[in-house]
Parts: sequence; C-alpha cells; structure tokens
Amino acid sequence: MKVNTSSLFRCAGFVAGSAILLTGVSARAAAAAGDAMPEFQSYIKISGQAADISGSKASQAARTQEPKSGAGIEELYYSKELSKTTNMVIEGKALSGAEDYLASYKITKAEVGTFDVGYKRFRTFYDGVGGFFPLNNAWFPLKTQELHTDRGQFWAEAKITLPKMPVFTLRYTNELRNGRKDSTIWGDTSFTGIPNNVSPFSPVRKIIPATIQLGERHEEIEASVKHTLGNTTYQLTLLGDRVNNLDTRYMTRFPGEARLFPAPAATVLVPAANMNSQIIMEQTDGMEATMSVLNASTITVLSPRLTLRTGLSYSLLHSDSTGDRPIWTSTPTAVVVVIAPSNNNQNLLIGSRLEVWTAKAGVDLKPTKDFSATVAVRAEDKYVSSAGSLTSVAAAVNTANGAITITPTNQLNWSRVKEQSATPVVEARYTGIPDLTLYGNGSKRLLDGDERYSTPYNPLTAVNGTLANNDIGEDHANCAFGANWRQSSRLTFRSEVFLKDHEFLSEGYATRVGDHFMLRTKYSGLKFSAVAKLSPEVTCTSRYIYQTGRVDVTGVLPGAEEYDSMHAKNHTLSETVDWAPSRQFYLQGNVNVVFNVISTVYPRAGVAPATATAVAWDVNQVLQNANNNYITAGLTAGAVLSKEDDLKIQFTYYRADNSDAALALRTQPYGSDLKEYMVTAGLKHKFSDKWIGHAKLGYLDNKNTATGGRTSFRGPLGYVSIEYGL
Repeated sequence: MKVNTSSLFRCAGFVAGSAILLTGVSARAAAAAGDAMPEFQSYIKISGQAADISGSKASQAARTQEPKSGAGIEELYYSKELSKTTNMVIEGKALSGAEDYLASYKITKAEVGTFDVGYKRFRTFYDGVGGFFPLNNAWFPLKTQELHTDRGQFWAEAKITLPKMPVFTLRYTNELRNGRKDSTIWGDTSFTGIPNNVSPFSPVRKIIPATIQLGERHEEIEASVKHTLGNTTYQLTLLGDRVNNLDTRYMTRFPGEARLFPAPAATVLVPAANMNSQIIMEQTDGMEATMSVLNASTITVLSPRLTLRTGLSYSLLHSDSTGDRPIWTSTPTAVVVVIAPSNNNQNLLIGSRLEVWTAKAGVDLKPTKDFSATVAVRAEDKYVSSAGSLTSVAAAVNTANGAITITPTNQLNWSRVKEQSATPVVEARYTGIPDLTLYGNGSKRLLDGDERYSTPYNPLTAVNGTLANNDIGEDHANCAFGANWRQSSRLTFRSEVFLKDHEFLSEGYATRVGDHFMLRTKYSGLKFSAVAKLSPEVTCTSRYIYQTGRVDVTGVLPGAEEYDSMHAKNHTLSETVDWAPSRQFYLQGNVNVVFNVISTVYPRAGVAPATATAVAWDVNQVLQNANNNYITAGLTAGAVLSKEDDLKIQFTYYRADNSDAALALRTQPYGSDLKEYMVTAGLKHKFSDKWIGHAKLGYLDNKNTATGGRTSFRGPLGYVSIEYGL
C-alpha cells in the first residue's frame, strides 16, 4: 500500500503547531497541574480538524459525516446561579465546514418555572453517486458529486410550576430541511457493453444517479396543563401542527442516447448510443398540511397495588398535495429527433381530510411484591376522504415530418376510507425467584374497514371512473417473553424470544369489486446475552440475535393460491472484552458478525425453456438473494501516562463482501463490497486546573470494490482542541 507521506506530514504539522500553541497557554497558566483531570461545571472548547484525503472526497464526507476541514467552538456550556432560587444555563456550538451550530438559553426559578429558547442546525453529507457496472467499468457520476442537506430547528418553551397549582407548558418549534441529496431511484443506461442482440440478456441497467432538491418546513405549537387533585393527575394537551414541503426529484433515463430511425430488427447489432432514447424527468411533490389534536388523560392511584390510566384524543388533519411530472422524451423521426412531452401529469391537486378518535384505558396491577402487570386497551375510529384532479398530457409524434400533437386531458378521482380498530395490550413481570426475573408482553391489533374509490376519469365524458368497494382487515400480533438470570456475582444471562405476525386483507364486494389479496408477514426470533466477569480485571459480554421471517401472498379468488413472496434470515453475533488491570490502563475489544439474507424465488426460479429466438437459461442468475453480511471490529486502549497526560488509541475495522460481479451479464450485481479501517491516537494534556488540551492524529482507508474503486478514499486526519474552565 502506497502512503501519501507529504499529506501525512502536513496533517501532523497542523497538530504539532496546535500543540505548541497549547504549550504556550500552559506556560502562562498560573495554577499548577493537579492529580486528576478536572471536570468543569462551565467551560468552552475550541477545536479544529483537517483531513488530507486522496480519492473521493465526497464519499469520505458521506461516510464519516465530517467535512474535509473545519474549526470553531465545539462546545460551550455556562451555568450560573443568579440567586438562591434562580439558575441560568447557556449552551453553544459553532463549527464551520460541518455547519453545526447551537445557541440556547435556559433559566429556571424554583417554584416558578422555566424558560428555554434556542436554535440548532447541522449538515448531512451525501456523495450523489449511482451504480457501477463491472463488465465494462461503466460509471456515471454527477458533475458535482458532493451533496448536502441542512437541518435547522428553533424552539421556545415556557413552563409555570407554581406550588399547589396546575403546571402550564407552552412550546413552539420550527424545523427546516433544505438542500440536495441523492435518490435511491436511479435512471437507465444502455452503455453496459452488452450487445443488444444477445437474447435473452438485456443491455439496460439502472445505474444513473438521481437527486432530490428538498425544501421542507414543519411547525408545531403545543400547550398543556397538568394538575393533581387527590389521587388523580389530570393532563390536557392541545397540539397544532403545520407542514409545508416542496421537493423535486431529477432523473435522466438513457442519457446521451438516441434511437435509430427506422428502428432496425431486434437481431441487428446496434451501438449503445442508439439503443434507446433519452428521457428527462422532473417530478415535483408539494404538501401543505395542518393538524389539530386535543388529548386528555388521567392517572388515578386507587391503592398502592392498583393504578388506573385513561385517555381520550381527537385529531383533525387537512392536507393539500400538489405536483407536476414533466417527462421529455427524445423521439426519432425521418427528419429529426424531436423532444415530446410523454406521459406528463401536470397540475396535480389533492385535498384530504382525516378525522381520528382514540380512546385508551389501562390498569397497573401489583397484587404481590414479586408480581406486577399492566392490562390496557386502545380503540380508534378513523375516517379519511380525498379528492384529486390532474391534467394528463399525451403527445403523438408524426414520424414522417416530426410534427407533435399534444392532447391534454383533465382527470378527477376520489376515495374514502373508514376504519375501526381495537388493540389490547398485556405486560407482566415476576421477580419471586431469587436472582431471576421473568417478563412477557403481548398485543393484538384488530382492524376492520371499508374502502371506496374511483379510478381517474375525464369529467367531460364520465361522472365517475371505475368504482371499487373493498373490505379491509388487519390483524397485528406481537409478543415477547424473556428472563434475566443472575447466576452469580460473576455471571449474568439475559434471553428473550419474540414473534411478530401481521396480516392485511383487501377483498372486493358487491357489484363493484376492487382488490382481491391477502398479505401476511411473520417474523420470529430470539435474543441472548451473557456477561461474565472472569476476574476482577476482565469482563466479557456476549450477544446473539436470530430473526427469521417470511411474506406470503394469497389471492382471494379461486386459482390465486398462496405463494411465498419473501424469506429473510438474520444472525448477529457480537463479543466485547474489557480488561482493566490497573487504574492507569484499560483495554476494550469488540467484534460483530452479521449474516443477513433476503430471498424471493431464488433458488426456486428454475430454468426458462428455449424458444425459437432464445436459448434456455437459468432464471436464478437474475433473481438472486439480497445479502447483507458484514463484520465490524474495534480496539480501544487508554492509559494514564502521568498526572497531566492521558493517552487513547483506537482501531476500527469494517468488511462487507456481498457483490458478485460474475452476475453482471444477467442482472445488476447490487450489494456492498467494502473494506475499511481507521486508526487514531489521541493525547489529552492538563496544562492547569483551567486549561486542558486535546490532540488526535489518525489514518483512514476505505476501499469500495462495488463501485470499481471510484468512491474509495484514504488519508491522514488531524484534530486539536483546547478546553477552558469558566
């Protein structure tokens, strides 16, 4: 492996220079160093970090969620008692590069209340890449790969807590999300190196990256009053919620391609640039919604062994959805390639109204000192009605002269859904056996509903589309049973088994039938852990999780029998070892191994028989399992070097090998194929009782074979900070 030593020296120089600065601070400090690192009640921490990365800097930012460089105030915490009954806390952060900011102010007065106001913001990084095709090393990155979104939140809260009076709380929050991120919906390309006339193998693969432009706001105001009278605590909450989103997805299919005219026979070899025609899609999704919620609840302590809980809430939601989906298709003609709007949906407008009543009641039981249980039920009544309109634009292209005829058609549709559900819940815990705790919980949600809707129709030619009536049914069962056993002071076991069984039914009825299917998902598994204290210095923690699941689909009509849709299995094994031979040294190592597979019809897909134009071929090579197997490992060592110095060394490792390039001829070989390690060494130095310095130097290496190495990166990292006790 070749290491960029000049980059390493530059980064090391950055840290060394910062250490010199810290030394100067130490020389000017008046207080002598103590025996232990001080813990400040109020402090400010200023830091800077830099990385000299070779390779994909966008992927480094997305993987580590850290920019190439940044500096600023990492932490500010200031607490002061303004009087015997009043306390003030100020918190802050301002890191450039990561665009991570925080400013908050909180004041508390005993037996009066609190006031809290603040703003925070942080950035999330994305690399904006699509897929990679190994047969011809096809790679189509965006012009600007590094993408990011900024999330911000402003809040203000006031709480009044006068003695023997109700507690009043008023809180307002305003959240924003803006920026660009990559999309998991990719476009198509024919530039895969596969000839178009090698049937039955398609040359088209979805590997073209796409992006989403985000513009989202979420406001919420909540007012509540809480008071206790006798043995009952009452709470009334009023919530107002408002959402205003406008997101746009940009995607291109077959970029740079233009079909030949006239279209050649399927057996003729065609260059990739002429296999298909470019399609540019821009989809805008907007939503404005307001919701009001009124919630009332009580908690009544009837006796030391019996507590009653009740609640009633009402929710009302109004939402308007808007959007456009212009699709521009390049169509070859005898004279020229024309760009026509194909399958456009424009001027989308949907109005919806949701009304929900929810009631709940439960009791907490403790008949003996060793046994406790909770029995509760939740009932819900929901009514949803929606109506929508849009303009569907179709385009006909005259292949002789290139003339385009555009036909807009107005369309309407509507729907309404009624649902009622009940959910009983039971929880129990028993501690009557020495050193053993047994517990269990279960719930079952039963839903019955009725759905009616109309497919889109032209109001100029019809009063309704195709009408449908559906009986809707849902059955959700969840249960878990577990035990905690303290075998001795050196050995503790914890175990749990769980089951999740969900069923969805939609069955048409009367003369206007709709759907005819039943979908069932079932998951079960177990969790096991053991903590063994092998000696006063060594502790081992072992964990194992197993989960298996399947999805079955059954058609309601005769001839549509049940079939397996999906199988999934997951094994997670982990081990952590802690070794602390002295107060001056500790060592921790951990390893996690995960085996995860999701399958549909593999390996049951079989072989497609030969036809007059295609040879027989194994369908299993297209319908592969989805594997997500990986291993992570870490090692952390810490040492007290002196009264003023602490050393910490860390090593992390990650490996996933789930991509099989040999499958590329018949399918897209999705799956991670990644190896990554990082090692860091950090020094913490106490210059005085007021000044503490931190310095860290590391190296990160990421090799991503699944992208042909296009998103791999490596390089040194440096970090330095100084902390001052206020």
